[in-house]
Amino acid sequence: MKMLKKLFLPALLTAQFLLTGCAAFHSHDEQDSGYAMMEMASPAASPMMMRSKAAPGHINQPMADQQAERKLIKRSWLTVKVKDLSSAEQQAKQVIEKHQGYIQNTHGEQDKSFNLSIRVPQNAYSNALAELRSIGELASENESVEDVTTEFIDNQARLDNLYKLRERIQNLLNRADRVEEILKIERELNRIQSEIDRLEGRMKYLNSQVDYASIDFNAQKQTTYGPLGYFFMGIWWGVEKLFIWDN
Repeated sequence: MKMLKKLFLPALLTAQFLLTGCAAFHSHDEQDSGYAMMEMASPAASPMMMRSKAAPGHINQPMADQQAERKLIKRSWLTVKVKDLSSAEQQAKQVIEKHQGYIQNTHGEQDKSFNLSIRVPQNAYSNALAELRSIGELASENESVEDVTTEFIDNQARLDNLYKLRERIQNLLNRADRVEEILKIERELNRIQSEIDRLEGRMKYLNSQVDYASIDFNAQKQTTYGPLGYFFMGIWWGVEKLFIWDN
């Protein structure tokens, strides 16, 4: 009996070792196979995670923030020649009213010309200008476009900083208990408030110029020649051609 136990025990241990090793090997293969299947099922997951870790906290800005709205001040100077000044002025006022604009000031010479300084909303500027141009025969036209976007952004940033600084100084003033300190803080507070008032005034002016375009409309009465006038005009044209030839 003892002899059988000595022969059976080593064989049992060897079989257990082999079974345990095979089970561990099989489990390891299943684990590796599971990882491989996860990677194959979602091939885009790993690169996305890598990008997320490479740039923590990075947020793409909206397109509206990346492309700030341009702040443009538009002005035009328009001169037309008309046969009837009264009718031309009436047409011009109808154009202004149609586009919800207004006349800033007006002046002119009796029976010779009139001038209107016009303000119209910028979104109606092009249409209003085209309609005013069609009132008479175009004599001259000039346009100016000024981009104040950078100034607008800079002033707004300075104002935001000044608002915060004013708040901090007001808190210091509330805590001050000596007359000398109070006077010193109040002087600084007045200086900052003056700078705020100046920048706010400038921003208000820029906004008004951007929101409403300016058109300087000038109408001049056309010269009407009589028979002799046209005769001498023809003579002058002939004399001019004797000395000046068109290229």
